[in-house]
Amino acid sequence: MVDNQNQNQRDRLRCFGIDAGHTDTNGLPNLFADLGLSDLDLMTIRDLLQYGPKTFDDGLIGMLGLMFSALGEGSLCLVLDADHLKASMPQTADPAVLKLVTAFMGRLDEGYYDRLIDRTGSGGFKPMVLDDTTGRRLLYFQKFHYHERRLKQRLKSFLALHGDHKPSGETIQTVIDELYCEAAVIRKGDDGTPITRDPFQVDAIRAALAAPLLVISGGPGTGKTSLLVNILRALVRTGTDPSRIMLAAPTGRAAQRMSETLMSNLATIAEPESGDLQLGRLRGFTLHKLLVYRSRTGGFLFGERRYIPADVIAVDEVSMVDVVMMDRLFQAIEPGRTRVILIGDKDQLPSVEAGSVLADMSPAAGNAFANHFVELRNVYRSAGQLLELAQAINAGHPVSLEPIGFDRALTLKARRWAFVSAGDGEAMNRHLDRWVMHQYVREKNQNGDSYVGLVQQLIRQTDPPEAVDGENRTDLLNRLFTFAYQCRILTVLRRGRTGARRINARIAADLRQILDPDGNPDDRLFSGALIMITRNDYTRDLFNGDVGLVMPQSDGMYQVYFKRTGGIVAFPASGLSDWGLAFAMTVHKSQGAEFDDTLLVLPEDSNHRLLTREIVYTAATRASRRLIVYGTMTAFQTALKRKIQRQSGLTV
Repeated sequence: MVDNQNQNQRDRLRCFGIDAGHTDTNGLPNLFADLGLSDLDLMTIRDLLQYGPKTFDDGLIGMLGLMFSALGEGSLCLVLDADHLKASMPQTADPAVLKLVTAFMGRLDEGYYDRLIDRTGSGGFKPMVLDDTTGRRLLYFQKFHYHERRLKQRLKSFLALHGDHKPSGETIQTVIDELYCEAAVIRKGDDGTPITRDPFQVDAIRAALAAPLLVISGGPGTGKTSLLVNILRALVRTGTDPSRIMLAAPTGRAAQRMSETLMSNLATIAEPESGDLQLGRLRGFTLHKLLVYRSRTGGFLFGERRYIPADVIAVDEVSMVDVVMMDRLFQAIEPGRTRVILIGDKDQLPSVEAGSVLADMSPAAGNAFANHFVELRNVYRSAGQLLELAQAINAGHPVSLEPIGFDRALTLKARRWAFVSAGDGEAMNRHLDRWVMHQYVREKNQNGDSYVGLVQQLIRQTDPPEAVDGENRTDLLNRLFTFAYQCRILTVLRRGRTGARRINARIAADLRQILDPDGNPDDRLFSGALIMITRNDYTRDLFNGDVGLVMPQSDGMYQVYFKRTGGIVAFPASGLSDWGLAFAMTVHKSQGAEFDDTLLVLPEDSNHRLLTREIVYTAATRASRRLIVYGTMTAFQTALKRKIQRQSGLTV
């Protein structure tokens, strides 16, 4: 069987013009199968081989395979060290492969690959770059070396600034005292309890007033949102014009949450000042919108030749920002003029694209951010099993599992979580059907509302059109959006039996039978469908991650509604080109959101490369009330033992 798999992989490589394995070993085809490279990766390897000293170079082929694997895992580069390469290879890799790539490194030093690989400082523009300026030998694809180097230089410029115009220590202390006084303090909860004067948050306010660049990291419940509001209030009280403050986040939903939390926090202040009221008018932008994306050129209005006109830029959910976008952002910010505040959770999943910028900025990474990085440590969210789970995962502590039945898990008390052992395909279908009944069909509040019930009310309003009450329809849509954000299924994978696509199809089939039985079964759209935009649409101000609700019109066509700060907008479904169903989504897509009830579905392959501590931690911190983990105990324990290790040279 292994020989057949090896031969199949060898045949696949040859289809892409890669004749690997001229030595006596079958290691390279086997290695490529383990790395799971895409067809595009293989085509690019084929093209890059043309720059090598000979058409068939097994060492170069093996190294390029490892490079694409590292990039697929989110690393910016590959560390050219035999011990490191050995540790990064799949356990099933043929030991002879290491000899091949070791031979590659020797030939690299002899100049065999000078047509393909540039050396730092040589001024060339070749497909790959070898950088040894940090004391390590790091091999990059040229694009990522370019952006990492520019970002590194820009960050050094910010770190070299001394905040010459910072307020005096006495002024800063006075402002902090004002923020926590009875009349001005932010309040939380139904009883309006004043927020605690947390020492780490106070340190962050001081640093934000003194330093041109501040990075804030904190887990769930550490008060990041109220802290940002207090930092902005402190800046306004020390002379910053509120109209010169800009808020941004990587996704549309995260940007919207910035606006919502800013307004809701300011609304709790007993005696707001005029500056507080002006801050309430601020709105969050996506990073693409902040930089003003130009679809015609594929570039941005703001960059190194034109800076963003702002005195303060605050960016939330920074863990989601990759190195390329972070570089573009910092190139568009003028050092010495604009203050930058970056906020996120360094322990969450890093960006989908290459890089782990927020984690690289942590002083623990051995960089110069010690005086520009504040980690919030005190948790103020109500104690419970959910919080204990997140803390245990983050600390790498073992988590005991006592599986329970799915029906029992659906009715957990608040702040609790449960593990449900995965069954076969039919068992999973039954569980998904129960999820639909519990979350979408069952009445869930004192008004007797349910997701299905609200959709049916909206459908009844559609015909005749003159019977539609606009105000009532908006109220129903707002209530429906509230339901839409109460629950979500999170997956590790997009495809396969446990992937988001297959789960969405099952849930859609259940809801279609109730809500749109006469609709076209071949059409993905139906009345009440929940969809997510998957590519930025600048003509409609729709961004990757925006979630919309599908409703029928009187002419039989579908309209998709999206919630915006201060209102709801709608677009014909036929005009939306890139979207997918959103009853289930990947954990990566869920970042920046929060749901009452979350169901995390683990992959069937208990050794899948995406099973990591960060993915379980991120999923656990999306749940505000209940979490169900569905999978095998082996897969769960495997994830807790693994930590994402992305390679970069971003140490500043």
